[in-house]
Amino acid sequence: MAMRLEPDWNPTGTPIAPQSSPKPNATAMFVSTGLASWISDQPEVFARDVQINDTAYRRIDPEYYAWLRSKMHLAKMAVAAGKLGEDQFDDMRHRFNAMHAWAVEHFGEPCLLDTIRNLDARGYAPPVAEPDAPPRAPQCVDSPLQEALALVDEIRDRAFALGWAHESLYAHAGSHRAAIGINRGLVCFLKAADKIGEVTKHAIEIILPNTVRQRFYNPNVDQPWIRRVR
Repeated sequence: MAMRLEPDWNPTGTPIAPQSSPKPNATAMFVSTGLASWISDQPEVFARDVQINDTAYRRIDPEYYAWLRSKMHLAKMAVAAGKLGEDQFDDMRHRFNAMHAWAVEHFGEPCLLDTIRNLDARGYAPPVAEPDAPPRAPQCVDSPLQEALALVDEIRDRAFALGWAHESLYAHAGSHRAAIGINRGLVCFLKAADKIGEVTKHAIEIILPNTVRQRFYNPNVDQPWIRRVR
């Protein structure tokens, strides 16, 4: 009997029926290693890996699916060993099952099964968020912070006119906003020699010294290219 692909973590135990042929990839799902996910209907806009603020996402393909599945097996073993709570695992399970259903629909079971059999998960390199320098306290002698603040000051009026909140631009550890848990504004993501490019209501472009362009996304507005998966 042929092997069936179904999540071992489906709460009903009911297998997801295979598709006779994969669905055309008019959309793309991006998933973090923590199984947070979102779907874009403009996949041509994005690279394979996308970083949104502190979280790195990768476009789902059969190899990444197989690697995430291997992590779920490890998590299931951790629950049995008492090293992971049932509530945490249930949250992981529901997130994985949503990704699983999407992958089966778009790649087909035969492709995913073949990849699971052949992938060495130990050698797979998952997406990793680019580390940020630790936020600095707002002191006059803190030159890097002052430079970041100066960059933000230059685009402040444009950003406010587009609906950006003050804390989304300026909040950082050490400011009075840290007391209410808001400490990751745009200034936290700017480093020496960075420049600010395009400013829109959805994102502010950061141009690195090597000309690589990143975006700091406005946390207070819905992004037009994301359809969130619950």
